[in-house]
Formats: sequence, C-alpha cells, structure tokens
Amino acid sequence: MISTVKKNSHEQNNIETNTDMNGRIEYIDQSLRSVDKRLQAVEKRLSIKSFETPREDSIHGQEIHESVDEVLLNELKDKLQEIDNKLATLEKTTHETHLNDFGSLRSQLSSIENKILKLDNANKITIGKIKVPIEFSGLAAAIVMFVTGYLIYSNHWSIIRSSYYPIAIGLLFCIVVLVKFIMTKRK
Repeated sequence: MISTVKKNSHEQNNIETNTDMNGRIEYIDQSLRSVDKRLQAVEKRLSIKSFETPREDSIHGQEIHESVDEVLLNELKDKLQEIDNKLATLEKTTHETHLNDFGSLRSQLSSIENKILKLDNANKITIGKIKVPIEFSGLAAAIVMFVTGYLIYSNHWSIIRSSYYPIAIGLLFCIVVLVKFIMTKRK
C-alpha cells in the first residue's frame, strides 16, 4: 500500500512537471508567433517602401521610417535572443528532469526487485547449498495426519477424544504461523 502511495505521489509529480513543461512550451510558442507576426509586418512595410517612389518632401519622413525600422529590427533581434535563451534554459531543465526521473525509476526498480527476491525466498530453507521450497503449514498438517493415523491404528481413541489433542493441534499451527512470520521478517 505504501508503494502504491509513493507511486501515486510520483505520478502526480510527473503530471505537475509535465504540466509545467507544457506551459513553458506554450509560452515560448506564443512568443515565437508574436515575433513571426512582427517580422511579417516589417517585411510588408519594407516591400511597400521599395515599390514607392521617394518624393522630395518625404525624404525626411523616409529617414524617420528607416530609423523606426532599425529600432524594430533591433527589438526583434533582442526578442529572438531572449527566446533562444529561454529555449536553452528549457532544454537544460528538461534534460535534468529526465535524468532525475530515470534515477528515481532505477531506484524504484531495484527496490521492487529486492522485494520480489525477498518474497521468493520467504518459503525456502537452505540445506547445504540448495534452497528447498517448503510450506510449513502443509508440513504441520501432514504431521498431524500421521499422528492421528498412528493413534487410530494403535487404538488410542481416548487421546483423540480428549480436549488436549485439538488444543495441541491448534498450538502446533500457531507455532507454525509464528515461525513463518519470524522467517519472513528476518530476511
């Protein structure tokens, strides 16, 4: 359950990071569109001016337009440089985020792998170098069946009918559960 909560919080962090990244990308896209529209307007003005014939009374006005165009071009260059810087920052942030995500995924995978190995080895005992799977409750039930069969065969019905026999069986199963719990926690 704890791993599910951690997984959910990690997924929520990923969603928030992706939302933040999408917002930044959208902002940069809008800025690029704005710069593109301004460039088109400047190109349109320049193309209109190239087709106009200069008049003597508009020479002063033409100088003003040229200085305004220079200011607009410088402003556009500054905006483009700013957008380039923002894109570089975004690329760096994205790269760092992916590295962090990969690192956390690796640690989660190794944690899950350790848990799987622990669960796999929970019901095994080592005899020499061999790991033997064993089910303690099944072993206890087999012992109870053999003892009960022996008591019936040897005609000891009084032991089977007494209240101590089922109590002993219950205690045996409690001990088996405790041993299994201790072995699981020990590993």
